[in-house]
Amino acid sequence: MSRSVLDPVRLLSAALVAAAVLGVGIPLALGLSNLSILGLYVAVPLLAAPLVARRVRGSSAGVSETVPIRVDWRLPSTAFHLLVGALVIMLVATEVRPYGFYAGVAVLYGLCFLLIVTTPPGRASRAIGLYHLVVALLLVVFSVTLNYDFFVGHTDLSAHTAMTETILETGRTSTLLPGYESFQLWHVYAAFGSLLLGEGVAAHTTTYLLSGGLFAAGIGLVFGLARRLHPDERFGLLASLVAIAFPLYLFYGMYSIPRSATSIFLLALLVALASPPTAGTRLLTVGLVVAIVVAHPVTIPFVLAILALVALAERATGRADPLVDAYVLAVSVLATSLYWLYAAEGLVARLAGTIESVLFDPSESAVPEGVIASPWVEVANYVPYGFALFFVVLGFLFLLERRSRGIDASEDDPSSAAIASDGGRPRSPHLLAIGLVTVALVPLVFPGPLLLLDALAGVNVDRFGHYGFAFVALTGGYGLYELVHRGGLVTLLALLVVLSLFTFTAVSNDFTASDNPVVERPFYTFSLEDEERQSFEAIDDGYRGEFGTDRVSCRYMGERLGAPCTVVDAAEGDAMFDEHDAVLLREGELEDRPLQFSAYVDEAELPREGLEDRDRVYDSGSVSFHA
Repeated sequence: MSRSVLDPVRLLSAALVAAAVLGVGIPLALGLSNLSILGLYVAVPLLAAPLVARRVRGSSAGVSETVPIRVDWRLPSTAFHLLVGALVIMLVATEVRPYGFYAGVAVLYGLCFLLIVTTPPGRASRAIGLYHLVVALLLVVFSVTLNYDFFVGHTDLSAHTAMTETILETGRTSTLLPGYESFQLWHVYAAFGSLLLGEGVAAHTTTYLLSGGLFAAGIGLVFGLARRLHPDERFGLLASLVAIAFPLYLFYGMYSIPRSATSIFLLALLVALASPPTAGTRLLTVGLVVAIVVAHPVTIPFVLAILALVALAERATGRADPLVDAYVLAVSVLATSLYWLYAAEGLVARLAGTIESVLFDPSESAVPEGVIASPWVEVANYVPYGFALFFVVLGFLFLLERRSRGIDASEDDPSSAAIASDGGRPRSPHLLAIGLVTVALVPLVFPGPLLLLDALAGVNVDRFGHYGFAFVALTGGYGLYELVHRGGLVTLLALLVVLSLFTFTAVSNDFTASDNPVVERPFYTFSLEDEERQSFEAIDDGYRGEFGTDRVSCRYMGERLGAPCTVVDAAEGDAMFDEHDAVLLREGELEDRPLQFSAYVDEAELPREGLEDRDRVYDSGSVSFHA
């Protein structure tokens, strides 16, 4: 049998093409055209990546140090800062971010790409590249969290802000919400930051600043991890660029809650694991594992699963010096066990409640009909994930190619002479193992059938998205890195266009830009307006009885104001308001979006006739109250 038949890259490419065709064709043959449409965002990159890899595969026997063009870094940097100033002015001058802002951010990312690939490697270029990436990320994150009054995300911020405010008021850890008592490290951190900033900065604003700062630091950590896996710093910068273009990284940079912070702790842990195994790094490893457990104990099972995947992948690729060894796994299990025993009562109650709700209760995040009824709307918002998947598949194909040729990812790199030695032992890349882990995480991180479990059954599969972005960035960054070095000027210009489209869709989709998405999904807006919050407080001051409302309003009023609210059961249809003494509606939200009761209900489906016999005792235009 010929060697070409056994070529693993060709076999995998054929399998990817077959998977793309079958993934779209089988649902279509079964009459499930909506699922075929939703699968297009996966099928297109699965078809495109092998074709591109084959096109560039034979163009270079190794990676060339030269790039098609050289540009004085001061030119794109000047354009970058002028554009940042224009975008800030645009934010100040408009109430809602316009589409022009998203286009400007796409240009910013393109300028970052040009800076990275056209500036000669060196300490100065490294600092320049990281600085521009940090500014671009912070502009995107703060254009939401600091531009609107109260970013609630998936509503958890209401609870975590209430915990932080309680610590500020009492000077001790909070007992306000028993479900969160076992992990208050983030709340203490936010309260301390709020004290430093003074009373002029609201507690929730402090959490936004801290979260944005943590994820800005995450850019440096992605770079540091990449540099420990591959000697060329350009790869590290490109991996960092892919990270800040990934929608989940952007969203969790905005979503200032404990498990968002733990994702950065995990990134720091991976950097420590990729560093030389000295006594200092071993101690740092223990500290970071403990920090993850204490900051969010429910996170550690997901972290352990990812660490176990890394260990298995390294065994499969025959790494002699694994990143994750028995010591790391043992420390993780021991730290988890000790802390869970310390906080056993609360954790057991929380886990038992979660299991009960998964098995017996309807999910609070039920999928709206629009996801199935309007699949083109949904798949349009998945486009940035399609771009990310394209680079991930390319990266894995390139890594597999090098493995099949018996070449390590760094052996033919022009910077290989600069590979650091630790006690005479050259640094080991581990990139193929990282690629394998990325492929395994793709169904758990990218939107797809497995993530429907979270919406339909309450199984938190989507939590892997908090912790898998580093692997997506590394593998996708490697695919981008290989294209830059194997291609010529035409490839470079094509990549500039593709990256601009990638980043435009990343910052303008409904997951990261619910304020003004290019294609709107039937979900609630992730921010509360100032007028809505003032209305909530006015209603809470004047009414002490129970009332029904939507989930976003109830979490804010119940957890921050202590109001006795319940989420209206939409399953009752026209009688959905009958069992409630009073009803609160966010009228402003209803003009453009559905309200999330036990299910999503838009204006056309809302049974207003059920409120006709009640008095409209409050109406601010954005919020009405019927009793």
